[in-house]
Amino acid sequence: MFNLIANLALAASVLAAPPPKDSDDARPTSEPVIVTTLQMDPEKPRPITGWWETSAGLVKVSEDGRYRRWPSHDRFEPPSEIGRWHRQNHAVFWLEPYTLPRKARQRAALSLQDNVLMALLAGETTPFRKVTAPPRIREDEFLGRWEGPGGVITFQIDQRYEWVAPKRTSIAELAGQRGRWYLLEDDRLVMEPLVATQVPVIEQVILGDDGGVFEFVTSRGALRRPPAKVVRPIAEGDEPTAPNPVPASTEAAEEMPPKTDG
Repeated sequence: MFNLIANLALAASVLAAPPPKDSDDARPTSEPVIVTTLQMDPEKPRPITGWWETSAGLVKVSEDGRYRRWPSHDRFEPPSEIGRWHRQNHAVFWLEPYTLPRKARQRAALSLQDNVLMALLAGETTPFRKVTAPPRIREDEFLGRWEGPGGVITFQIDQRYEWVAPKRTSIAELAGQRGRWYLLEDDRLVMEPLVATQVPVIEQVILGDDGGVFEFVTSRGALRRPPAKVVRPIAEGDEPTAPNPVPASTEAAEEMPPKTDG
């Protein structure tokens, strides 16, 4: 009888005891995920198309539904990833790469930091920042139109170029040249004409005091940036005066009497 009472008391004490606590090693804690989307108006989603940058790369989200990604700020290099994007709501969009074998799409969570739109990609720690234009690099100094005695040359963003020669003095001279251009790691210019037998039109690149591109030397003459057009604003209250269509010499001649012989 005594043994029965002792066993019942032991069982009751076991049932009443609190469950054992898990040790810290058995249940690791993780940092909470904070999504700061309350600052953004869901009825007025901010546009996501355009350029996104971090210190280590770029993403271009295009309006045609495609995106391109680079592992550095050199957008003239082939992108490391190409795919399509889809917007889920005002705070989330997705990037789905074109890869074989197929790669899982990546979630981009949007937030605001000092009123700047940020996008944190799943599995990454550094968010991308929305920017109006990509960071300038060395190739940007070549883009655009250059002109002078040596003709006109245009460097395009797709790394094509087109040169129009000045007026020829003989039929043996080239009328123009087209091809591909790029820079080496030491910033040397490489030009590859479409006609393999042609010699690249630019013979030398002259740098300015600030280290930027100042002039191109060709066999037909120099090429420089055209001067920027300065638009001067008109002061309030001033009306532009139209030029007199009648020359002053004509007006004076009409006031004089006609000449007679003798």
